[in-house]
Amino acid sequence: MQFHSFLEFVPKIQELRLPGLSEQLTMAPAIRKQLLEKSIINPKKAAVICLFYEGIHGETCFYLIRRSSYPGVHSNQVGFPGGQIDPSDQTPWEAAKRELWEELGISPQQVTQIRKITPLYIPPSHFWVNCFLAYSTAQTELNLDQNEVKEVISVSLAELINIKKSFTGQLESNGVETPIYLLSDNTVWGATAMMLAEIKSIISQTLS
Repeated sequence: MQFHSFLEFVPKIQELRLPGLSEQLTMAPAIRKQLLEKSIINPKKAAVICLFYEGIHGETCFYLIRRSSYPGVHSNQVGFPGGQIDPSDQTPWEAAKRELWEELGISPQQVTQIRKITPLYIPPSHFWVNCFLAYSTAQTELNLDQNEVKEVISVSLAELINIKKSFTGQLESNGVETPIYLLSDNTVWGATAMMLAEIKSIISQTLS
């Protein structure tokens, strides 16, 4: 989809009823479904952004990042830009924009919110994550925080819409079969794949 066409669909995206957790769970292993049925007590809060922008050929793209290696459960994983909500953040949206600025160097003034999708709990790190859809029409040179971001992955929206899930037994502990997406030659799984499943459904409904 060309970016100018995507912008025309933004009002429809904003009005759609969210597919919700049921759609997210299509990209979750069975063990994750069981964990989400348990009570969630005092989770940490986080906010991430799926930022749409115009690619070099005018197509609609969005950013994923590969996190740097660190002593934590999400080390070296592919996900959306974003992170923990700080006490100084007035809202989850403000936190998401701050993290985008710190990690990729994209100014908050260049980012327009479309909507928030269904919040998701991540059991391994005990985070409750707010994911925002947003877009930027600015031509921005990225400035990565090397301490947090190993690389930026540009994914075309068309690739996400047309992709089919596959499975692997090597990502979760105990050899659990895990649904994955292969996007721009990168394996995407876990909470990010779950959020992408809902985003994929939202865009597909918009185009129908």
